[in-house]
Amino acid sequence: MVVKASNNLRIAYNGRRPLTGTFAQRLENLKILPLKTRLLAWGFFFYAFIEHGTLGLVPRSYYFVYRNMRISDFIMYFLIVYSFFNLKEYAELYYSKVLLIVKILLLYFGFQFIISVILYEQNIIEYFFRLKILWLSFFVFPFLLLIKRGGVQYLARLVFPVAVVSNILYILSYITGIALMPEISIEKQNLPGGLQVNRIFGGTFYGEFFFLYFVFIWITDKIRPAQLLLAMLFITPHILAFGRASWAFFAFTIILIFLWNFLKKREFKILLKQGIVLTLFIGAMIYSFNRFFPQSEYLTEAIGARIEQGQENLENLTGTYGTRMANSAALIQLWLNSNVMFGIGMHPMIVIKPATSEELIYAWGFSDVRWSAILAAYGLTGFIIVVLFQIYYLQKCFMVLKKTKNSSVYTFFTIMFFSTMLFDTLINYSYNLVTVRLWGLSDILSLYLASLIYEESTINS
Repeated sequence: MVVKASNNLRIAYNGRRPLTGTFAQRLENLKILPLKTRLLAWGFFFYAFIEHGTLGLVPRSYYFVYRNMRISDFIMYFLIVYSFFNLKEYAELYYSKVLLIVKILLLYFGFQFIISVILYEQNIIEYFFRLKILWLSFFVFPFLLLIKRGGVQYLARLVFPVAVVSNILYILSYITGIALMPEISIEKQNLPGGLQVNRIFGGTFYGEFFFLYFVFIWITDKIRPAQLLLAMLFITPHILAFGRASWAFFAFTIILIFLWNFLKKREFKILLKQGIVLTLFIGAMIYSFNRFFPQSEYLTEAIGARIEQGQENLENLTGTYGTRMANSAALIQLWLNSNVMFGIGMHPMIVIKPATSEELIYAWGFSDVRWSAILAAYGLTGFIIVVLFQIYYLQKCFMVLKKTKNSSVYTFFTIMFFSTMLFDTLINYSYNLVTVRLWGLSDILSLYLASLIYEESTINS
């Protein structure tokens, strides 16, 4: 059996001709995926679903097994171990040279874990399970297996309806001022001009990726009217979140997709078409927002005030930006006063909880900034590895995107990877600089990496 999934969801099964047809028919054709592929995708889905609080359908306490260990943690460990047991299926991807720096980084994390257990005299089993977020870095391997089996689109099918529901609940939470999902919190924030808005902190179950993927399709292929309302749904929570970095990232990524597609096709007519498509979407979005959303004029004024507030924060080192700069300074000082080459490692104040007011400042910094947190925790050695990671994968993404001829969902993830790293390095450089966090690679970053490796192998095959 041969299963090969791409952006247009064409699948060859048992030597038969690839199946084509309407979008609904193509989705129906995904049912021919082997059971083991679908179960693997369900594993990823349940992990994410539980981690995001399951929209409150089941009380959170039902998912805890022991102390802070949740069912999702065991799903994560199972997926990682399962991927190693099935390494032969994706051996050519696992042994790819593109994965070398990731393997070095993971080995270094393992070294730091062992040293930290010894240095801080911690129980190795308890410490291992407390560091569950760090072991998420190994998700790149089950993602490689899922991609090799052609199950990414099936996973997207599982995620999509939950993304729709969670985005609707997010918007309703903003309108009502009541947290309708257990994993979100609502806080009042004062803005210049005496304005006050609700700020909702929490996720929307990957709705932003569906929004950007729709834009990617519109730019690289053609606009599909049915997707306009969904795109509006997925972008509205991020407008209401008043997150300036998110606004900037969306704009940056869309411009990057726009330029990449134009440079690939080099036709002015295509550039004009793309501009018209995006202009129509923005116009429809503004009209719908002003026409139907409650207190739209007030919110429009608040968005302007939020941007103005950001400019003041940058100039005067106040607000969130000022706090991050102070945190970075504290972490750099901590690094200089510790082992310069290897840092403080996985200190109990990071893994368990801070014990003093000074450690509380450090712990907050570790969760809020990147390059200085890497320096303090993993020293100059760890910092050099993550800088090499940043430089190498920026270059590798550029080369892959340059050589890519036919766009696919993996092309989209590669662009997202490229955009994320560029944004961290060029725009959020003061407190990000690198994309690897204190806790290593997130699940999304692991998916980006796996997609890049697959794209690179496809181009060279």
